[in-house]
Amino acid sequence: MRAGALMAAGAFASALTMAASGIAAAEPATDITVDGTYLVNLDIKPGFYIGDGTTDPAPAGCFWRRLWKVQTAEDYPDPNYYIIASDFTRLRSITVEIKASDVAFSTKNCGAWHLAPAPASTGSFG
Repeated sequence: MRAGALMAAGAFASALTMAASGIAAAEPATDITVDGTYLVNLDIKPGFYIGDGTTDPAPAGCFWRRLWKVQTAEDYPDPNYYIIASDFTRLRSITVEIKASDVAFSTKNCGAWHLAPAPASTGSFG
């Protein structure tokens, strides 16, 4: 057998074993309650999230980042290289769209985040 066929057979056998044993994969969360880095589609669902914002506006503030890669020790040393979008704010009630194509979302000192319905389209561009 070819290596690809062996891998596919192994993956199928593993999935069949999990299904037969009643073990189900955990559903990605729709709430983020602790500072950290979360994998999109694994740890959290993509979508529009509303954050509580920082409870201590000076000097800490809230810092969030949408990432295209989670940096490891072997990667390029500049953490800014892996950011798709980010913001540092001292405001309360902040909104961010975490896209399905994002690899991860990182939050620090922003309070809890909750998945919300997408905002209504205004029909205008931009």
